[in-house]
Amino acid sequence: MLPLGSALNYLLIDVPLALIALLVGVFSALWYVRHTASTLASSEESEEASREKEAKDNDSERANMAALQLRDLAKNVASDVGAHNTLVSDITDELGNSHSAEAVTEAVKKILSANETLQDRLADADQKIQSQAEEIRTQQSEARTDVLTKLANRRAFDDAIKKNLEIFSDNRWPFSLVIFDVDHFKKFNDTHGHQAGDEVLRAVGKQLKQVAKSTDIPCRYGGEEFALILPNSKIDSARITSESVRKAIEGHSIEFEGKTLNVTASIGVAEIAAGEDAVRLIRRSDDCVYAAKEAGRNQSYWHNGSECLAVGHGTKSEGTTDSDGANDTGDAKPKNLNSTEVGDTLASLPDSPKFSEELQRRIAESHRFGVSLSVMSIRVKDYADLENEYGNAVGRLLLDSVAQFIRSSLRGMDLLGKSSAGEFVVMLPGSTEREAKQVAARVQARVSNCVIPLGGRKLRLQVQQGVSDVYPDDDAASMIGRANQVIEPLQETAPAS
Repeated sequence: MLPLGSALNYLLIDVPLALIALLVGVFSALWYVRHTASTLASSEESEEASREKEAKDNDSERANMAALQLRDLAKNVASDVGAHNTLVSDITDELGNSHSAEAVTEAVKKILSANETLQDRLADADQKIQSQAEEIRTQQSEARTDVLTKLANRRAFDDAIKKNLEIFSDNRWPFSLVIFDVDHFKKFNDTHGHQAGDEVLRAVGKQLKQVAKSTDIPCRYGGEEFALILPNSKIDSARITSESVRKAIEGHSIEFEGKTLNVTASIGVAEIAAGEDAVRLIRRSDDCVYAAKEAGRNQSYWHNGSECLAVGHGTKSEGTTDSDGANDTGDAKPKNLNSTEVGDTLASLPDSPKFSEELQRRIAESHRFGVSLSVMSIRVKDYADLENEYGNAVGRLLLDSVAQFIRSSLRGMDLLGKSSAGEFVVMLPGSTEREAKQVAARVQARVSNCVIPLGGRKLRLQVQQGVSDVYPDDDAASMIGRANQVIEPLQETAPAS
């Protein structure tokens, strides 16, 4: 009886396996059809030329083909399972009440052969299911990508805005929006032809990608309109980015059919405000685009919550001077060392416990939402020797000056804190390790470019930095400790006179 029991065990194993494959096929077909239907229903009517309509028609045809193939696959699996069950039932009937060794052996052979056949069919079905799943993933990606520029399309833009609004609502992490038009694009198309216009749009998209950080989301908003979503960016940083975009487009020449083409862009920038929705944020950015056009085009304007202002007006920005003489181009000047105001910057910084508490909160949010986070440790070179030579009071004044230089290199959302004597620590939300190293290089340049008069000597301060990206198992202490461990030594420079 053991061989017969073994045969029945094979039967009990194979039938559920076949049924599982059937359910997978049916579920895949239904899921894909529903996904395709919802995607087509949510698509907005395009205002673009026949190229996009043709692309949509092709997408629909591909969707129908994939759905039909999955439906046929499910039917085939169901047929295979039915045929297998019938065959096993027939073998069992033939066996009847005969328990002779020969009859049982023959029955087992037939069942094993039937199992092998079914398993081959199921393996083939599984391969086809995987192929259709890959087709689904490909179409999902293409459905969110603009065909011409390879940027995120309007659907992806809407999803990204929604996600950043949710993060802002839950955690108050700011984000900004840059929107711009290619200037006189219709006239350009009429003069040089639509193929030249397409080449311009591709080139603009490429420039936008190059300027954008890894965490930014460059999009083709529609027609000649583009957008750049800046997660974890306040308006000061967004204004600098908008000018980088504008200059990149203005300075790029496009070669097309023996012609050199140049275009410019009018840009609008706005930061999300409390209680604001996507419509209001986009409208404020758009208002600034129109303000830039009215001002003569090839300009950037930003919205301060009530009106549109030219970038470079209204708050401190790149290349402008603040009230105490700090200039964002790198020529920062410290306060007079004899001033009673010196020490205000240093005193306002959070100490190690407060900084670590805020960093720990940001680490948890980074793990939860997958947002980049970096920490930078900064050490004033030979600070102990300077303090011994000039005293504690002068040492504190020097640290205050360094704190000013560091702050002038950071965004509004970055956090500068005090560490041990002669050391600082900076939290950079939304920045990768590579981007944090760029900030570190800027800090180092600004500090080293400033000479501080001290008695009969001109003192040139220098700083050393170490940068660390967030790891999955990090806490505040481990992240800061790792940044301290990788502080890079400075190259020796000639001493100040």
